[in-house]
Order: sequence, then C-alpha cells, then structure tokens
Amino acid sequence: MTHRSYDDACGAALAMDAIGERWALLVVRELIFGPKRFGDLRTGLPKASQNVLSQRLKELEESGVVQRVELGPPASAHAYQLTERGHQLEPVLLALSRWGARIPASPDTGMSTDAFMLLLKALYFPPADATPTIAIRLLVGTDSFDARVRPGSIDVRRSATGDVDATVRAPVPVLLGLIFSDATLASGATAGVLEAGGDLAAAQQFFTLFRVPET
Repeated sequence: MTHRSYDDACGAALAMDAIGERWALLVVRELIFGPKRFGDLRTGLPKASQNVLSQRLKELEESGVVQRVELGPPASAHAYQLTERGHQLEPVLLALSRWGARIPASPDTGMSTDAFMLLLKALYFPPADATPTIAIRLLVGTDSFDARVRPGSIDVRRSATGDVDATVRAPVPVLLGLIFSDATLASGATAGVLEAGGDLAAAQQFFTLFRVPET
C-alpha cells in the first residue's frame, strides 16, 4: 500500500501526512488511556480490517506516534502504546470530539469504551455556580476507568485503584443515555441495564456535568 502525501511544507499538511490516513487518529484515540494489544485495538475499531489496522500501526510507528511494547507479567504479550509525541495529539482529539459532538450520529452507530471516556474529557462543562469534587469508577465489560472531576478539571484513568465515591457498571449506550437523555441511575437499575453502588446522589450529579457546546 502506497502512503500518500500532500507534498506541502505547511505544518498542518505535514501533520496530516503522518496521521491523516483513514483510521489513524482513531488508533491514537484507542491508545490515549494506555497500551493495547492488536486484538484489543480491533475490538475498539471493529469496522477497520486487520490489514488496514496493521498498515496504520506500521505508519504510525514510522511517524514516531506509536511504539511497540511488551506487556506482562504474568504472560508476556505484544502491544502498542503512544509515544510522548503521540500523547501530544490528545488535545487535538479532544477538540475534534467536542466539535463533532454537534453532528448527529446514525442511531445504529456504536462508540468504543475509550471513545466514551475521551468524550467525558471533551464535554466536561460543570455549571458556573457548582463546585463538585466527585470520583466515579466506571465499569464497562472487563474495562475499569476512574473519572475524577473538580471545579475546573476532569481526570480519567484506566484501571485506577484509588478510593471513589461511587461505582457504576453499564455498557456505553447506557452511560451515554445518563448524559444525553432523561435516564437516571434509578431507572437504569430498575430496568436491569446498569448496576450502581456507593454515593448514588454523587454519581447522578456526575452525569449532569457534561454537555455539547452550543457553538
């Protein structure tokens, strides 16, 4: 496969040469919260073929955005992680996520767990008169993330182990509903689509701190 170039010395064009191919930025998105094995990347990007994903990873390695690592113990496994240069793309992804949140998505369009966690960082807009400090553990399938919000910041980490105010276990569509619909933790628990424990009032408040910007 021939890697295409804009043949333009502009910094934006050079950046797009490195990360502008289809799926490239989404590979970066899937690695924002830590290294992943190839199979885990395929789970997060199910519409990307194995060959295309392999090609994007190769190109991102050559561009210094991604590097191979060994995970373990107990079992050693090949994985990919972002380099320091790769992590510098996080603000770009957050800006794109924020901008794209205003574009209607098809009802049957899915969202990976890592994409949802990035969306939390992109759409954190607490009310000006509120000063919440809340720590929530979000369990999605076999994945675990801790989200800690403060008046002016949000921190999201995979597999964190600190104390939290509440725990919520639910698939991504249900978590999206807690933000963008009138669904509540109570209604979700009654419907059997989520499990929640701890300070449920704090957890419910957590999901009110996100919104799509109007402009």
